[in-house]
Amino acid sequence: MPLQGSDDIQAHEHDMERIDIERIARYFRADGQFGPLSVDQIADLLKQARQLAARPGEIIYKEGDEERDHLLLLSGKIEAQRVWSARGAYDQSYTWELDPSQCEANFAFLSASSRVRVRAVSAISFLQINADKVDELVGWNQHFSVELENDPELSRRMQLIKQVGVFHHVPLKSVIAAFRNMLSMEVAPGETIIKQGDKGDSYYLIESGEAEVIRTDPLTDETVCVGTLGPGDAFGEEALLQDGYRNATVNMVTPSKLLKLDKASFDELLKPSVVREVTPDHALELVRNGGAVWLDCRYAKEYEDSRIPGTSFAPLDQIRSNVLKLDPDKTYVVYCRSGRRSKAAAFLLRERHINAVSLLGGIKNWPYEVDATPPVSVNPSASGQ
Repeated sequence: MPLQGSDDIQAHEHDMERIDIERIARYFRADGQFGPLSVDQIADLLKQARQLAARPGEIIYKEGDEERDHLLLLSGKIEAQRVWSARGAYDQSYTWELDPSQCEANFAFLSASSRVRVRAVSAISFLQINADKVDELVGWNQHFSVELENDPELSRRMQLIKQVGVFHHVPLKSVIAAFRNMLSMEVAPGETIIKQGDKGDSYYLIESGEAEVIRTDPLTDETVCVGTLGPGDAFGEEALLQDGYRNATVNMVTPSKLLKLDKASFDELLKPSVVREVTPDHALELVRNGGAVWLDCRYAKEYEDSRIPGTSFAPLDQIRSNVLKLDPDKTYVVYCRSGRRSKAAAFLLRERHINAVSLLGGIKNWPYEVDATPPVSVNPSASGQ
């Protein structure tokens, strides 16, 4: 992993603060580097990229590394060596250098490949662009290009896909069916879309506008705004996944456009693909051998009483505000008392591009050790340590 900390590395890190994302995205689009992706889609990929620096002589990629990303070199110089096998000959290779100062675009690009060794010749700053996400978006765009060619309304709705991560886990045919089943709504400021305590009957996507999420404490009757939602955000899924009642009220703040999916369509098209449950044995294997992390989504009092050892804490009603504390490179095994709340929590995390599964049966059916000692802190924390 590239190291950071020396003066020359810190100097190069300043280069990354001045990245012109839109210019690079337009260049990639014009050059066809990422195929049919739009400028906006490429810009989103660049914004999500890891920003790193490395010292002279440091190895960025070794030949044979399977997990690697595209490399966008912003400053400094790298040496790349490609190795291949030719019939009747020993492994062959050739070496070349990349230097942004020698490129018209003022950056250099190296595609992900397990056959290329990359070494920093000087101190460098660079982006690592997730190659799997690029492939996924290209595949989606290619697939839908035919479907959307003669359906402008569906095409407009499908633009939300790049923002609503849950659809990335649903079969393509189901996504198309879901968007075609959605009802378009224009709503005025102050209009209440869902009300705390009502039975859940629909799932909503915000096309444009802004909403506020209001929650009333059933014990104190204190009402507070717990969050705001904007274009590309979704709401209403918790009650559908639990077959229960709304845990908050959502009011529109501005004139807005919404897409509404009824419960029957949600259950048929989205729910089966995005809510993955794992048995206790499988969950334990994921944590012990796969590097997964436990996440308790119950209330604080439940967490205080007992918990699975090594668990982080993020109650369901605060999942949205805690998502930035999660490690996007980890898998989270989410649990509650019975498995109903954890399905909703896993759904919310997957909407936000966090890999999460739900513990089947919850902690009440957990056959292994539990920790009943007083926790150090019950403040919501989803650090994933």
